[in-house]
Amino acid sequence: MSYQLYPKPFQFYYYPPYIHQLGLPLINPYNLNNYPQQMSSFYYQPIIGNSSDNCIVIEDDNIQHPLNPNQQSIIQTQTNREQTTQQEQLMILEQPFKKQIQESDKLNENEPHIRISVFKQHSSQIDAEYILQYDRILGNEYKKEITIGRKKQQDDKSENCDIYLPHGDKNVEKLHCKLSTEKGFSYSNLLTKSVLLFFSLFRSRKPIIKLPFSIRKHIYSFIKEKPQFYLTDNATKVGTFMKIKKDNLKLMQLHNTYLIGADTYFHVMEIKSKPSQMKQKRNKDLNQFYNALAKEHLKKGAKIHGLTLQESEQFNILLNEFRTNNQRQRTSQKLNQYDRPYLKFSFNSASVNQIQSHIFIANYDQESVFKIGRSQECDVIVNINTVSRRQAQIIYKNNEWFIHDGEGIRESANGTWQSLQNYSTRNQDKKVQSKPSLIEDQMEVKISENIIKFDFVNFGVTKKRKLNQALIQDLLQ
Repeated sequence: MSYQLYPKPFQFYYYPPYIHQLGLPLINPYNLNNYPQQMSSFYYQPIIGNSSDNCIVIEDDNIQHPLNPNQQSIIQTQTNREQTTQQEQLMILEQPFKKQIQESDKLNENEPHIRISVFKQHSSQIDAEYILQYDRILGNEYKKEITIGRKKQQDDKSENCDIYLPHGDKNVEKLHCKLSTEKGFSYSNLLTKSVLLFFSLFRSRKPIIKLPFSIRKHIYSFIKEKPQFYLTDNATKVGTFMKIKKDNLKLMQLHNTYLIGADTYFHVMEIKSKPSQMKQKRNKDLNQFYNALAKEHLKKGAKIHGLTLQESEQFNILLNEFRTNNQRQRTSQKLNQYDRPYLKFSFNSASVNQIQSHIFIANYDQESVFKIGRSQECDVIVNINTVSRRQAQIIYKNNEWFIHDGEGIRESANGTWQSLQNYSTRNQDKKVQSKPSLIEDQMEVKISENIIKFDFVNFGVTKKRKLNQALIQDLLQ
């Protein structure tokens, strides 16, 4: 370390007597006769150095010296020399960076990456494949958002999309959806508290130092932040849909839209899952709850599912009274005013010539299963050829409503898909982008006739069960 003492505008570098102990290179003395001798008496014999040296600057703002032409020429020469040095250093730094960009166009199979496959639905032939590595599509420029859409025509002057969709040109828009990389691979390499603690153990714990490198690698891949990528629909007419797997329960929320078969849609209109915290202000009268159900059935044509035999008898008696007495109770009370879990959804398809609205009734802390499909055994029967016999199941479990595709080990033929768009904002005049949805491994996204599949490669250990197995294998070797 060195100390720099200088009166404006001159710079002098002073090195203490013990500077040789720090191992810093000293610079040859400069003749002070070239500078004016108008200096305070407290300055020691200085040694002139370069401003790029590692030193502490001590500046006295009270010293002001007039400049003569010789001094101005000296300062100007020094300034030009420093600017030239900075430009040369910048060029040296840019050369390896450009070389690194060119080398990164090649896939590094040892590093984590995502294989993005594009193909037509019900086709085994892959039309296009893209590699997402280092937060960009290989061969393209760095972007915070990777665009997906229709391939532009020759006369089109709009920007190119990073991922082209070859099928369904009429339904696919120029900029259909976006894939955000803001919390991708670069974000996962940030130093977090858990990572810093992990590295600090190698200094304080001798047994940890003796661990094999493979075990350290497994532990690090488990505690580090996982890269996350999000998909957003650009307020399109056709929409963007994520596939619901048969072995993965998907949480249902208000205004969600689902696609079954080829073009059969249904929307979640009302939902109540968890018990109310203010039970004293809720109406618990069961007859009033039946009145609200009767209103939905008589005025809106909704079919009621999930009532017990005793509840069904009481409900049918109430319906008969309304019909015989020609009474249509005009009450403002709604289903959500009662402390009972339920789910109301409606079909929105011209091909569904049947009951449009359905209401599933459940009980807290009890599991209920409702089936949708063409089979007569299903609770909701959809007589459309593109819908499977056992298309999907809606389950009330752990005080939440879930949906999954198929039944048992069998999945549906055309799949069950969830839209990224919110049904409440879809029909508005102002276009509103959908909320970002997390991309998962083996996820499939449907846009018109195109299927986009995401395969995560070399993303490390993601589950504690896999981590333990990997540790055991390494320890036994």
